[in-house]
Amino acid sequence: MTGKRLIVVEDEAPLRDLYARALEQAGYQVRTAGGALACRRLLREAPADCLLLDIGLPDLDGLSLAREFSDTPGLGLIIVSRRDAAEDRIAALELGCDDYITKPVHLGELCARVMAVLRRRSPRRRLALGPFRVDLEAHTVTADGVEAPLTRGEFAILALLIAAGGKVVAREALFERISRKPDEGDLRTVDILISRIRRKLAGAPGGDRLIVTAPGFGYRTGLEAVAC
Repeated sequence: MTGKRLIVVEDEAPLRDLYARALEQAGYQVRTAGGALACRRLLREAPADCLLLDIGLPDLDGLSLAREFSDTPGLGLIIVSRRDAAEDRIAALELGCDDYITKPVHLGELCARVMAVLRRRSPRRRLALGPFRVDLEAHTVTADGVEAPLTRGEFAILALLIAAGGKVVAREALFERISRKPDEGDLRTVDILISRIRRKLAGAPGGDRLIVTAPGFGYRTGLEAVAC
C-alpha cells in the first residue's frame, strides 16, 4: 500500500504534523489541511486515495465533509475524533465512512487502520467482465485474446467505472480523473471518450452492456467484475 495518497484534515497543527510524519514513514504520500476549504482545494489540485477527517473542524464539521465525498469512487474515508459517543460512530458509518478512530491515537494503529481501509478498497488487479479481461497494472483490455487499443484517458475512465463496482459514477468525477484542470474543462469530453470505448469494444459479445448510461447522472458498468 506504499505510495498511496492521503490527506490528513486536522485543525490542531501538532496532531496534524504528528499523523503526517507517521504516515509518511509508513510509505504514504501525505498532504495536510487545517479545515474543509483547504481539503477541497487539495482534492481539486490532485486526487487522493483516503481522507483522514477530524470532526471538529473550524469551518465545517468532518461528518458534513465526509458526506460530500461519500460517493467518490476509490476514496477511503476515516474519521479521527475525540468524540467517542455511539451516535457519532453510527452517523459516520451510515454516511459511508470506512473507519472511526478515537483520539488519542496510537500511531501504529493509525497506520494499520489506513492500510486495512486501502486494502479493502483496492481493486483486484486482473478482472473478468463478461468476455473482457482487464489488467489494471498493464492497462490493457482484451476480448477473445485480442487487445483493444484504448488510450490512457479511455482506460482511466473504464478503470474508475470498474472500481465503482456497478454504482453510477458522475460525469464530473470521471472528468476529474482524466483532466489536470477539472474546473476548466468540458464534461462532453467524458461522453466522447465513453463513445470511443464502446465503439472499440462493440465487437465482443456483451460489449453493449460493459458501460451503461444513467441519464442525467453519469455511467456505470453493466457487467460484474470477478477476479481472474
